[in-house]
Parts: sequence; C-alpha cells; structure tokens
Amino acid sequence: MGVNYEQYKREYKIVDHSNSTSMRYSNPETEDFKETHKDKDWKLEMMNVEINKLGHEGWEMVGINGNNEIYFKRKVQ
Repeated sequence: MGVNYEQYKREYKIVDHSNSTSMRYSNPETEDFKETHKDKDWKLEMMNVEINKLGHEGWEMVGINGNNEIYFKRKVQ
C-alpha cells in the first residue's frame, strides 16, 4: 500500500542566496532588515525568512551547495 509517486509531477527551483539582491530585496529593504536584525547574523536571518516563504508556497528543500545555491522541489497538480 505504498504511494504511487509517478502520479505527481514535480517542478524544481534553484535559489541563489549569496546576497540580498538575489533574494529580491531592494537596497532600502536590506538596510531596514539589517537594522532590525543588528544583534544577529542578518544575512542568515534573511536566508531563513526566504526559505520559510518558499516552504509556505509548497517548496521542499532538497539540497544546498557551497556556491550559495539551494535546490527546491514541489508537487504540481
């Protein structure tokens, strides 16, 4: 009684998290974010916010490499 995985199509996405611009933040938004998170590693916090947004959209993280790329997949109906 296993799941038939072939019934699901998947889409894939590679996200570059090397800097705030690649995560779709403008310079003013980045400066505001830095100020709000000045007691933490703001870049790590920003990356976590973006990963969580993708998770809410149904994306599942499947890998990360040393070149600041995160790989995601999600089911397509």
